[in-house]
Amino acid sequence: MKSLSNKIILVTKSKEESKNSLRMLSDAGAEIIYFPTIKIVHSYKNLDLDELMSNPHQYEYIIFTSANAVQVFSEMLNEYKFDLSKTKIAVVGEATAAACRSHGIYIHIIPEEYSAKGLIKKFTEIGIDGKKILIPGSALSREELKIGLTQLGAEVTSLPIYDVVMNDLNELKIEYEKIINQKPDVFVFTSPSSFENYLKLLNIDNPEVYFLNKIICAIGPTTEFEIRSYGITVNIVPKIYTLEGISEAIVEFFKATENMA
Repeated sequence: MKSLSNKIILVTKSKEESKNSLRMLSDAGAEIIYFPTIKIVHSYKNLDLDELMSNPHQYEYIIFTSANAVQVFSEMLNEYKFDLSKTKIAVVGEATAAACRSHGIYIHIIPEEYSAKGLIKKFTEIGIDGKKILIPGSALSREELKIGLTQLGAEVTSLPIYDVVMNDLNELKIEYEKIINQKPDVFVFTSPSSFENYLKLLNIDNPEVYFLNKIICAIGPTTEFEIRSYGITVNIVPKIYTLEGISEAIVEFFKATENMA
């Protein structure tokens, strides 16, 4: 019998962007409900990009903090054709690095600890006093990284190139019915926004009761902290903050549970 037979796992990502990364779960017998609670809306066309296009080499570093940022920035690069050949690229973790590689973007810096804190530590070792840094991301991007780099003496510019909005429930009717009727055993949240939007889409007034006796997986410590702030126990946080890391962590979790039984 497969280790995850009869287990229903909800993932707050679309099937297109996560199916391959979660193959280990389906191979182990799990049924996966893909319920993307977040939608990415491009906003860079509303920006004045003349300065960036005319002088892209003013930035010593560009930092990507998510795969979404890489995807949207790559589209922006293809559209506006500005040159970043002299700019070093830093990423916050392996999932973002993988997105860069898929778009042919060479990575110069990746921290040992996949987090904003880990990246700040890396730049502390390098030394960035007086350096200009660009961080393209969403309008909701957290300020922890910008503040930390500024304290190291860098001149940091945040560029809001996309918005993160809640998905439309009308586009998720089939998935919604599965959630209501099949009741997932495991919930995988891939960002604080994916968790918050899930609560809104399902009209969950009492998260502690709703998730009682359910297995909760957070992709990393930032998401874990957000979920715990609602009084909910987080059971699984992968060692590597990627969908592949999540797959491995869930399989290991259930193996350990079986061994304890």
